[in-house]
Amino acid sequence: MTADLGVGPGVLKKGAGDILESLKHVQKVDLEGMSETGSSFGNDAAAAALVTFSATWQLGAEFLADCAATLADGLNAANSDFAETDESIRDAVNSVKSDLK
Repeated sequence: MTADLGVGPGVLKKGAGDILESLKHVQKVDLEGMSETGSSFGNDAAAAALVTFSATWQLGAEFLADCAATLADGLNAANSDFAETDESIRDAVNSVKSDLK
């Protein structure tokens, strides 16, 4: 673990994986079917309110899922950058060590 980043290798990748795992449940959110049953209320205002709520909630869930997926992509990229930098530093140190022998 580094003092600057506060995480060790792989932690970022695990966080990204956890986010993507949680999105499986969000992607199953489908309120269209529920909004279609609004007419069974017998009240046009209640039915319209349910349709509006369902559409708004569906869009909100999709937006949050997109944001979370973008965050997961960023975490995966940061993890790759972290690993590449770590490897480059290790190679540089080994090169200096072999030059000093």
